[in-house]
Amino acid sequence: MDKMNILELRLLNYRNFENEMVSLHPSVNIISGNNAEGKTNLIESIFYLSTLRPVRPVKDRELISRGCGFAKLEAAINGAERAHTLEVTLSQTERKRMVKNGVVQKKASDFIGTLRTVLFSPDDMNLIKETSVKRRRMVDIALCQLRPNYLIHLGEYNRALEQKSRLLRSIEEKPSLVEMIPAYNERLAVHGANIIAYRHRYLQQLRQHSAAVAEAISGGKDRMDLRYVSLSNIPDTSLPAADLAELIRAHQKSHYQAELASKTCLSGPHKDDFEVSVNGAAAKSFASQGQIRTAVLSLKLAERDIAQKDSGEYPVLLLDDVLSELDGDRQNFVLNRINSGQVVISSCTMDKYAEISKGRLFKIRNGSVVHVQDI
Repeated sequence: MDKMNILELRLLNYRNFENEMVSLHPSVNIISGNNAEGKTNLIESIFYLSTLRPVRPVKDRELISRGCGFAKLEAAINGAERAHTLEVTLSQTERKRMVKNGVVQKKASDFIGTLRTVLFSPDDMNLIKETSVKRRRMVDIALCQLRPNYLIHLGEYNRALEQKSRLLRSIEEKPSLVEMIPAYNERLAVHGANIIAYRHRYLQQLRQHSAAVAEAISGGKDRMDLRYVSLSNIPDTSLPAADLAELIRAHQKSHYQAELASKTCLSGPHKDDFEVSVNGAAAKSFASQGQIRTAVLSLKLAERDIAQKDSGEYPVLLLDDVLSELDGDRQNFVLNRINSGQVVISSCTMDKYAEISKGRLFKIRNGSVVHVQDI
């Protein structure tokens, strides 16, 4: 088997889905319907089972249907090594409950990555133009699915970052707290160094794969490149983690007074970025709208290729009404590349998919599947 395959998906009290079971085709699945009927909710439920993150910046309890105390998401999947069952229960009053193959999972790192997905949505069209937060999130989501240890380092780093940030805001009222800074700094240096090392290796792969895709889309006209940008005193992110940790410590020392004055953490990979260039010029400032779309499409398809190369199976590709954002040539490029792996597509219209020869069509109305047809 060369692809990950969702067999069944069940949603209970999730957004506008009251209790729905969906059996997916191993190839292409087209979710059609009018706006606000539940197409995006279905795709985002798959993404949540894969990453334990909402697509949008909302709290887990906001995913629960109005007036309900809990929501449950379940999936039966096939992978290269074995079949799996996944279940997540969200509660208004308790922590989320994760179950894999009938066993409760205490750590997210033991759950995330069982179902691997790549999501491409209209919001991604702003990936290059927006702030670094969106680009960092893309890398973090991809790496958390591929490398459980990265998820562990990221979680430990974020906890230490939050704790140190609270401490910096409280020092003025309680000066003795300054004595705790070295302990937080050491945790941030160790975990931050590992985060940078993982990101460097991943972005090297993303650079290579996205450049090849961009060249294919543009017919050789666009030469795309990426550059990883971390702390100002880390010009070479390929250094071993131990050396990176020393550089983070040096940055912490030189920015100690500035952190106290600003009450903000200034040292570490939480402000990292990657810059995209097209034909040698910064895409954010100089690329045309067409070149931006080519670059974003190249990044998302490269993300899928990297996951396939890493595990030997294609992740589930989630296309949330994104083809409407592309011109005809780019639409055809995407459709010609989805003949391998399982794909779930949401769309208001069917005219773009007339040439798809194998798959399943779902019609959704008000959170219910009202029609299913194999094609």
